[in-house]
Amino acid sequence: MPKGDRRRGERGQTALMMALSFPLTLGLLGMVVDVGWMYWRKEACLTAADAASMAAAVSAIASQGTSITCNSGTVWCNSTPQTCPSSPSASPTNNFGTACYFAYENGFAATGKQNVLVAANNGSAPTVSGVSPAYYVTVYVTEKTALTFLSVLGMGSWGQTSARATAGVISTAAGSCVYALDPSSAASLSLSNGVTVTSECGYYVDSNNAGALSVVGGATLKAIDSSQIKVTGGDTINNGGSTSPAPLLNQAVAADPFANLPVPWGSSTSSRTYSCEYTGCNHTTCDHTNYNWTTWQSSTLTMAPGVYCGGIQIGNTTSVTFQSGVYILDGGGMNLGGSGGISGGVTGSNVLFFNTGTNSTYRGITLGNGVDFTFTAPSTGNLEGILFYQDPGITAPTAGSAAATEIEGGSDLSLSGALYFPNTTVDFSNGTSTSSSVALVAYDIIFTGGAYFKQGGTSLTGLGGSASAYIIE
Repeated sequence: MPKGDRRRGERGQTALMMALSFPLTLGLLGMVVDVGWMYWRKEACLTAADAASMAAAVSAIASQGTSITCNSGTVWCNSTPQTCPSSPSASPTNNFGTACYFAYENGFAATGKQNVLVAANNGSAPTVSGVSPAYYVTVYVTEKTALTFLSVLGMGSWGQTSARATAGVISTAAGSCVYALDPSSAASLSLSNGVTVTSECGYYVDSNNAGALSVVGGATLKAIDSSQIKVTGGDTINNGGSTSPAPLLNQAVAADPFANLPVPWGSSTSSRTYSCEYTGCNHTTCDHTNYNWTTWQSSTLTMAPGVYCGGIQIGNTTSVTFQSGVYILDGGGMNLGGSGGISGGVTGSNVLFFNTGTNSTYRGITLGNGVDFTFTAPSTGNLEGILFYQDPGITAPTAGSAAATEIEGGSDLSLSGALYFPNTTVDFSNGTSTSSSVALVAYDIIFTGGAYFKQGGTSLTGLGGSASAYIIE
């Protein structure tokens, strides 16, 4: 056959091959489009699951902090996944509703071709190994996705995308409830006379002395709930004294957890920020001078926040109520019940006592003589959780033992807040007991009366544990 005839016989083969390969090319193109779309929808499912589980975990922390109890308050628990409503409320009553609403806001609801399920409980999530959160929330998001090109190729009309995310509440390392800041003295933290002192979040003793911690005379020092007793130096434990658990000696010095607190009133210290956010601390002159109440009255004595130059002395009355705000004790300290007694007790809600003056005028605070005290610290503001605050500018008071704070005489303390005396001694004596959310940071601490310390609901900077939410799967 002539060459020209052979070329004419091959004409049309390219068109035939293109025609035969077109469906395959179209199918591959359709696969890319449909698979890409399903991948994008799967990422959308995962985004919604992440957001929903994190929101629910954060809600649990906001409700209960580090100790989360199932089905208490706004914390919901059910280890079996539960279906969200089709139209979740924008004002959920618990964190199940929070999870559902956040999934909804991210484009997913339990309706039609979508579904959202939520499970939550204390302890480790069954879907995650090697992680032990205090609480978990798992959110399952699914969606039926319409196919286009793949359906033409007989691969069905629908595909399904799904995602699962688990957020866990993880507790971070705790500080202590009790800090003795003295860097060198013996018996910086001292217990005697058969007392029992208990803390839910442990102790730090910063002294490097060989006898920095002293527990003698049948006294007992307890750290519970996995907390510890940490001592920079050594200990003296004898004559029937005991600790539980054994102290950890030769530890690093613990920093003052309140070292960065602002001061609320014109102070002799220059190393801290001044900031007044409460009633009473914006007064620049004396509201009272040498306040000394000794006149018997059967009705309640009501105290107003402000500046008390020369301090406060109250005795020989039935009961005392401190109104909310800051009480500036500018020299002279405060003595409640130390002269004549206060038969009906002393109360104060959202109060802060700032004890200041000069090294020569500074005196400590005395709560005692069998008086019952119920005080709560401010629940908001930059000094939230601080109940008693010694001006850190008072570094070398000349009053000797009168500069110490005395909690004495069988007083029954119901305190919520921190006692902060960074440069002076605090002495719990004569059977005094504390029963509320109270923390203590002082230069030296002496116990001859029992006490109980724990992390409160307020934000006590650096004290107790904290919790954060993390995506763990």
